[in-house]
Amino acid sequence: MSLINSLHSFFLKLSRPATIAAITVITLLFLWLINFQGVPGIPPIASLLRIGLPDMMFAYSPSTIYEKLVLFGADGRSAYRIFLERVDFLFPAVYGLFFVTVTTFGFSPLFPNRPALQKLSLLPLLTTLFDYAENLCFLAILRSFPVELPNLEKLANVFTLAKWTFAAVSIVLLLVATLGLLIRSLPRPASV
Repeated sequence: MSLINSLHSFFLKLSRPATIAAITVITLLFLWLINFQGVPGIPPIASLLRIGLPDMMFAYSPSTIYEKLVLFGADGRSAYRIFLERVDFLFPAVYGLFFVTVTTFGFSPLFPNRPALQKLSLLPLLTTLFDYAENLCFLAILRSFPVELPNLEKLANVFTLAKWTFAAVSIVLLLVATLGLLIRSLPRPASV
């Protein structure tokens, strides 16, 4: 059995309404804490969000990363490193699990005899994978600061572009799954 088949089987078992509800709440809590409330035990990053976190941008040049890190200042760079190590270490897994479980739950009944289409629900895992790769690059860049690592900064940009591309794919898959389930749940007109 291939890795893809094993992963799909695992997520088929995991993708139940109670699991999806729990992971949805956890995902929304993470988003609220990161963007509005602040994460307990993590230095505030509101000022960094105003400057713009590199991993929240769609594309950038090596000089852009360096400029942002200079604007962050020493405390901001420290806060960003802690954020990457503690919050962004968990968040990609959380949102990846959200996308995969919801999409798997929706695709199974939508494509009952099309296993290849069902397995498209695993594509959001690539978003998570590229997000982690991007974060590792940023951690290395932060540790080397003020020494610039242009090749690593270029690689981080490739991971960022891949992350956002697969994030868009994940959103489309989520919409297809959700709309498909909603349409299927509509009452069918009685046949004459």
